Amino acid sequence: MTESQDTIRWVRRGVAIAALCLGWIFIAWQNRFHISAPVVFVCLAYLAVVAAIYNLWRTGVSAVDNADDGVDSTWAKPAGALGELEREKRTLLKAIKEAEFDHQMGKLSEEDYASLRRTYENRALAALAALERRA
Repeated sequence: MTESQDTIRWVRRGVAIAALCLGWIFIAWQNRFHISAPVVFVCLAYLAVVAAIYNLWRTGVSAVDNADDGVDSTWAKPAGALGELEREKRTLLKAIKEAEFDHQMGKLSEEDYASLRRTYENRALAALAALERRA
């Protein structure tokens, strides 16, 4: 990370903290600085709103950032057939785990679970075989 990016990060944090402090002061001022349970809850709600906006802003910035840090990004679109096969393999493994979890929670019967697992495993094995052929 460059020094300018680090500076921008601290400026963003400073703006968020300043907005938080100003909001809390305004809330306290409206209640004549009488701190009670409702005031504390409103201040906590305001903290949640500021934190949510800050995190949404950071997510948006990282989504449109074109900088390549050399890190394998799971948000990026797969490049070519090899990337598609990797994505399919990850998706199928996740589907197997979700089916297993649903079975343990009682949402899937034994027959449905066995059928789903067999289908997902066959597709995952086919994706793995295709990956090995391309590699």
